[in-house]
Amino acid sequence: MDIFWTTLLSAVRRPRKILGLFADCRSAVLARYLCVVIVTLATAGDLAAQADINQVHVLPRTQATPPGPTQHVLRSNVDLVLVDVTVLDRANRAVTGLGPTNFAVLDDKNPQVVSYLANVDEPISLVVVFDASASMVSKLDEELRAFTELVNTSNPQDDFALVVVSDDPRVALHFDDSISEIQAVVDALQPGGSTALWDGMYLGVQELKKSHYQRRAMVVISDGGDNHSRYTESELKSLLEEADVEMYAIGIFDSSVHTFEEKLGPSQLDELASVTGGRLLSLRDVRELSGAVTQISRELRNQYVLGYYPSNRHRDGKWRKLKVQLAGSASQSSFRLYAKKGYYAPTE
Repeated sequence: MDIFWTTLLSAVRRPRKILGLFADCRSAVLARYLCVVIVTLATAGDLAAQADINQVHVLPRTQATPPGPTQHVLRSNVDLVLVDVTVLDRANRAVTGLGPTNFAVLDDKNPQVVSYLANVDEPISLVVVFDASASMVSKLDEELRAFTELVNTSNPQDDFALVVVSDDPRVALHFDDSISEIQAVVDALQPGGSTALWDGMYLGVQELKKSHYQRRAMVVISDGGDNHSRYTESELKSLLEEADVEMYAIGIFDSSVHTFEEKLGPSQLDELASVTGGRLLSLRDVRELSGAVTQISRELRNQYVLGYYPSNRHRDGKWRKLKVQLAGSASQSSFRLYAKKGYYAPTE
């Protein structure tokens, strides 16, 4: 239990964690206890976009006192499989108010009983993989604006890290860094070099292993063409599946492409995102970028957490295919559902 109290005291010492987080449930000790994440429904103020493109600022994010009883999200149980689920309507608005009977789950094609469902704005550790290669020179200002927009519209308790991609990807902002340091990092970015995008995403997953929350996501902003990575798309896909990281990709794709890598970019990013329960947002105009990150922020803050006890109780560490569908009255609506495509069974 010493680890538990150390984690709690650490959170209290960090101002942005003061509303309470029992976040780091990755420990083998803590994993044997019931971890309840106390989530505060916080309201961001009016975050108007800056008028001058050269004045991109991270606005101070405020925390509000919860107006009523807190809601609880179960995040650690050795037998319970948890799945983050996004449901959108035709206008890409998050659909809330659904119940357990509105979801059907197949685990290796075997129907499961939904035992747990929550729809809470739960804090998340989020790494942004920011393409700053030479091909992004003309898009850098809008890319910077989009990154700060994502920070400003997020849950005030969220943690951020930033990976900058060029020839050699680097972590420009760690989860333990102060949020006030983001502005200096953003101002210092200079585009150039090749695009080691897969390596940058791989580095992002490694950084997420140091994050404070068990709920983790990655947002990739790029024109989609990798031409300098050591890791392959296949290796990256395996890593994302094992790490249980939800990935969103924003592709700023030109109408005319010149290289084979650029042609493959959209389909590769789409495949990587879909297997994790995220999705690809394809843009033709870089000015749509801020709207795209706002859309992702809304989706992450309005997801369902669905839980079930798998009928297959074997702890064999094998990959199990997962399919989540809408059921009941929700299946008759024009809704779209996004959830991860599988998970690894526990080994002990």
